[in-house]
Amino acid sequence: MAYSWDNRVKFVVRYMYDIDNNGYLDKNDFECLAVRTTVIESKGDFTQEKYEQNRKVMQNLWNEIADLADFNKDGQVSVDEFKSAVKNACVGKPFEDFPSALKAFISSHFSTVDVNGDGLIGIEEYRVDCCSRQAYSELTELDQGYEKLCSPEDKKKGGIDIKRFQELYAQFIGNPDETIGAVYLFGPLQELS
Repeated sequence: MAYSWDNRVKFVVRYMYDIDNNGYLDKNDFECLAVRTTVIESKGDFTQEKYEQNRKVMQNLWNEIADLADFNKDGQVSVDEFKSAVKNACVGKPFEDFPSALKAFISSHFSTVDVNGDGLIGIEEYRVDCCSRQAYSELTELDQGYEKLCSPEDKKKGGIDIKRFQELYAQFIGNPDETIGAVYLFGPLQELS
């Protein structure tokens, strides 16, 4: 069940948003994401201007998530609250219909994966992104994941462009089908408890 919709949403919470690893989402996670995104996009450099841009994106994302998912208004979003919000706001919808702050985050996230800035996520960048979150004992499973993720058009282009990344991300959290290639967007997954 590693590729079930439920597990994919848990993955997003644990490995993408819960930066301080405390088991829930709160404002601090998104402050940390702003710093992380700025450092990664700038390849270790840090400018206040870029940070403020990323901080605004992350503050908007947190505010949107809190509005959609913090049902008990305690300033924290549990995994279950997040799953309910994603189900209501994203399941069965294309990227264009996602909440605006989430669309901005997804687009910003593309920049952190496209390390060389050529507008495409190639296999090397995919490997780096996947290995930054999870442990893999063999490169083969990563390469097979990338192969399953890429469409024939992606392969012709030499990688995944931002429009395709947005589409894949929307499918990752918005399509319950476990057999679609988008389930490999963040690498081969393990079942989370």
